Amino acid sequence: MVVFIAALFGAFVGSFLNVCVHRLPRNESVVHPPSRCYSCGARVRWYDNLPVIAYLILRGKCRWCGAGFSPRYLIMEVVVSVLTALTAWAVVSGFIVPAPWFALAGVPEWMAQAATVAVMCALVWFLTVSTLIDLEHLIIPDELTKSFQLVAPLLAMITVTNAAFGWDARGWLVQRDLFDVVTMQPSLFLYRVLGIAGIALVMLLLTVPLAKWIYSSFCPEGERWRPEDHRGFRVGVLWFAAVTALTSFFLMLLVMAGTPITLSLAGGLGQALLGSLAGWWSLYAVGLLGTMAFRRNAMGFGDVKFLAPIGAFLGPVGVMYAFLGAATVGAVVGLPMYVLTKRSQIPFGPYLALGSVLALAFGPQVHQWLFAGFFHGM
Repeated sequence: MVVFIAALFGAFVGSFLNVCVHRLPRNESVVHPPSRCYSCGARVRWYDNLPVIAYLILRGKCRWCGAGFSPRYLIMEVVVSVLTALTAWAVVSGFIVPAPWFALAGVPEWMAQAATVAVMCALVWFLTVSTLIDLEHLIIPDELTKSFQLVAPLLAMITVTNAAFGWDARGWLVQRDLFDVVTMQPSLFLYRVLGIAGIALVMLLLTVPLAKWIYSSFCPEGERWRPEDHRGFRVGVLWFAAVTALTSFFLMLLVMAGTPITLSLAGGLGQALLGSLAGWWSLYAVGLLGTMAFRRNAMGFGDVKFLAPIGAFLGPVGVMYAFLGAATVGAVVGLPMYVLTKRSQIPFGPYLALGSVLALAFGPQVHQWLFAGFFHGM
């Protein structure tokens, strides 16, 4: 029943995501004006907006002028419905589990699972919309990446997907002696997490002039950043730095509260914060070094902003598996597409999205097979 309800709800969400995919790259509002036929301008009635059913009844045509609608609308509704149902199944089957603070707070299991389903669906929908826009327009809109950078660390506290790779910052919160007596050490946890975050942000801000020089000097004429590109880059860096600082401040408040629930929340938020920084820096460093080595733009800045919030759900180690999966799929699928289509640019966002899904689904098992016991006790 849960999976069926999720599939039904996902179909309605898929209808809305169709609007996002069409309007966001055109800088149009996703809520106004209401859905309309782009041939005759007639407003689409609510009963003609019912997902899947309305498209089949109308045979994919406008009720008023008979103009055909793209099959993408139907496909999107079906695909998002299936993805939402699979996400709900993964949670209720125990494949994805809620964060431990739910049990500490006495939250019923069904409510914890419902919150986890909602959070994981938000991630899946974000990946879906970003993928389709990047495939069509070779961009990932800031409206998606910047807003998700802000909320992703908080949403990631709902689940423990970022702790499934053997290393978890939560381990800094507790210490066990020889007699297996547990002692809480929140100050050490805060010192380490905020120390790493602070160093990462300082290095990021210091490399802004370096990035301007690299993308202006090493790229060929057609790929060199224009003044507006540099301004956009600088704004993106400052936004991410502000989001990271705000998240760090909230983390400090949770630790200072000192209750079992807030410390559990702080552990999840600290892990998400480090994962977000790892997501940013992994692609950012590849872009800088790759551009210098190959003398062409090696990584789009939109991809950097895209992987940062995903890292909150994957953690510092999981991000590496997502990047490895994206690079592998890109080599197997992207290179032949590049040769066949002769496109000068191949979007990397879809491969990052697929790599992230593969990391969530199979990364922990692969990690355990490769590094069993290596991270034990860290």
